[in-house]
Amino acid sequence: MDDVFGYTEYDADSIAPTWNARRVHFLRWRAGWNLSTLLVEWERRLTGVDDPDTAAIVTLPSLETPSIPALIRHHFAPLIVIASRPAWRSGPTGAPDVAIRPVTHADLDVAVELNMETVRYDAQFGVVTERENSAELLRASIAAMLDRDHECVWFATLDDIPVGMLYVDMPPHSDWMAQYMAVAPFAYIGMLGVRDGLRGRGVGASLVAHAHKVLDEAGVQTTLLHHAYPNPRSTPFWYSQGYQPVWTMWVRRPALRSSGVAP
Repeated sequence: MDDVFGYTEYDADSIAPTWNARRVHFLRWRAGWNLSTLLVEWERRLTGVDDPDTAAIVTLPSLETPSIPALIRHHFAPLIVIASRPAWRSGPTGAPDVAIRPVTHADLDVAVELNMETVRYDAQFGVVTERENSAELLRASIAAMLDRDHECVWFATLDDIPVGMLYVDMPPHSDWMAQYMAVAPFAYIGMLGVRDGLRGRGVGASLVAHAHKVLDEAGVQTTLLHHAYPNPRSTPFWYSQGYQPVWTMWVRRPALRSSGVAP
């Protein structure tokens, strides 16, 4: 049973704590599991009572609905979905007045600003956390993407002003998601952000349409992404773009409360 339980403590100097809690307990899904029994055993192993920078995460296939009642009894909520899109599945083309262009190193200040605006927006949905060094680490991460031998970061512009951004991991940079996808080669959309006040105007759809065209023409078979399940914009948006849920991350944060959970 021990191989079912896992724990990770992320380095404070890495970008990972921006996307998650610092200390994460996780339960590895197994077909045919008795989740009710596993959750009771797990409660005895969890640490960090009332620590707001801990999380307990159960990632299971989105269609594994018989496990949901046990998760609800133990106060877990579905916060993140891993969704996939097969190649050449079409979606909205976006807005005609939106132009797409590659991001360059000269654009780093604006790119970081747009990414941080998205971090702050997504933080309200329970998983993403703005850290003191998030902007600094995002700058380094985006700069590294711009050094790759292919375009993978784009701005959407209105009247030449950046109003949205998308970046994608092409293979082999997407290999870290291999545990969630059997069809290769696959890519991973790491971020899509649109400035506040312009969401719903076709900016995001324009960016996604451009990225999908690049990925399809490159021979990518599947595109993956994470989206916030409670976000009233992202869930309908991504499914209108041809995505469907594959895995759902059920999260409890803090990982353990002193008040306990329902039996």
